[in-house]
Amino acid sequence: MRATGWHDTAPPAEGWTPVTLPDSWAGRWPGFDGVVWYRLTWDQPGQVREAGLLLHYLNMAGEVSLNGTPISRDDSLVEPLTRAWNTPRYWLLAPPLLRPGTNTLLVRVSGLFAYQAGLGPVSLGTPAAMQADFERERLIRRDLQVLGLAVSAAASAFFAALWLLRRRETAYGWFALMSVLWLLFGYNQIATSPWPFASNHSWQALNVSLLLVFGVSYVVFALRFCGRRMPRLEAAALLLAMAGVLDLWLAPGADLIAHRAVWTLVGGLTVIAVNGTSIVHALRHRDSPMRSLAPFMAVSALTDAHDLLVFTQIIDSNTYYTTMSSYILLLGMALTLAAQFVKSLKRIENFNTELIEEVNAAKADLAATLAQRHALELTHARIGERVNLVSDLHDGLGGMLVGSIAKLERTPENLGAPELLAMLKHLRDDLRLIIDATGRDDGARALGELLAPMRYRSAQLLEANGIDCRWSVSNIETLELPASQSLDLMRFLQEALTNVLKHSASRRVDVTVARAGAELRLSVRDDGRGFAVESIDKATGAGLRSLQARARRLGAQLQLQSRPGETQVLLRMPLAAQP
Repeated sequence: MRATGWHDTAPPAEGWTPVTLPDSWAGRWPGFDGVVWYRLTWDQPGQVREAGLLLHYLNMAGEVSLNGTPISRDDSLVEPLTRAWNTPRYWLLAPPLLRPGTNTLLVRVSGLFAYQAGLGPVSLGTPAAMQADFERERLIRRDLQVLGLAVSAAASAFFAALWLLRRRETAYGWFALMSVLWLLFGYNQIATSPWPFASNHSWQALNVSLLLVFGVSYVVFALRFCGRRMPRLEAAALLLAMAGVLDLWLAPGADLIAHRAVWTLVGGLTVIAVNGTSIVHALRHRDSPMRSLAPFMAVSALTDAHDLLVFTQIIDSNTYYTTMSSYILLLGMALTLAAQFVKSLKRIENFNTELIEEVNAAKADLAATLAQRHALELTHARIGERVNLVSDLHDGLGGMLVGSIAKLERTPENLGAPELLAMLKHLRDDLRLIIDATGRDDGARALGELLAPMRYRSAQLLEANGIDCRWSVSNIETLELPASQSLDLMRFLQEALTNVLKHSASRRVDVTVARAGAELRLSVRDDGRGFAVESIDKATGAGLRSLQARARRLGAQLQLQSRPGETQVLLRMPLAAQP
């Protein structure tokens, strides 16, 4: 029975019309928003027992009384109406509420015709049977809806975090956005108030707007998940959604209901189209990642189609399954992600195995190369030592032999025994110098040990020619040098002293050999006539050029200073780290 106003508190006495439950008054009274009364009666046997009463749903808000006693009332029976359309209700009826004979259940429903206003099935039976039916209804209408929304919330957080960590995986970002939009859209299933809006019409405008934007996100997600971009299609979907949102919020109140129905169909069909296209793509492309997601999208497409048929009242029902199926699609995404992870893990394991094999092979090659290089270095070192030895024999002993032979050939009759003995002693001293410098097996010998015999021989030679030779040696007791460097130093000192003997006409020479930190200093200072330093480039300066050549071989710095009465030859050679 239709009431005359929103605030009627009692049903009219006449004008009752028989209806079959579930009932929606939109077809009977098109355009009617307000209050409709439903009256149900039944006969109770004389012996009254407890009974269970189940009201599957009423749309939107209502008040229920039994035999004139109120047993339930929603908070708001006028706009903004309490959104109790998806809430099952169960009562345990017992005396004195339930009485023998005729019992009357009166239901006052406040609703809006655009949203299938009316009353759902009402069942009466044993408490156990009705309790079981109520639990089943609550599971479908509330619990699974809440679970679906919770899953959407978890999915949005998880995939948003995954996208933030891997920005190039844009499909995850779009799936996170989809999950947020679906969470907001699906909240309609459990919302009990249109807050923050003052009417259910504004609430529905927001809800359909969310569905349209969700459809655009779903389109882009499906493309990105397949690794594709279709700018024109994406732009067209976005423009269509924007047009729908503007139309919903700018449409006059009287036209909002029709506009809402149209755009709901557009949003729902968009989701179905994306699901269908993705399934076809998966069937045509065996290597597409969509193949693992296609079965779950098929379930989503079926639930979407069912809910659209319920929305258009082609199916006489009040139960929507799309929100509940959201976690099925999420399960598909989780399984797909897990499959990709396992695949990547296998690739990493194979890569690690291959890398270990390559590293081992490289290590073997490197070891062989290092062994070859070490052998070559040993060979080069031996050859270098031999070359240096040959060079020193050639420069020292060889030169003296050639000079002595030439002298014997030119004037053999003028050479007496003393002269021949002196020549042999010179040859012996030069040979002893080479032996002293290179005689040890390890190629290294303390510089002080090598310097001692040369100091003795040179002092004898200089003093025999009237030159006072004074030596100063410090901090070289533990200094060891390679044989080649030791011999070059001895040759350098020998050449410097020979120059003093031949050219200086001096009476005194001071020789200093000292280590100062990481440097070896060798100085030969005399009080002779001196010379012009620039003359070393001339043929007459062959001895000084020899000093320069040996300084370069030692990596040392040579300083020459000379004036009448004082000449100094200074060699400064850097040393490697010494113990």
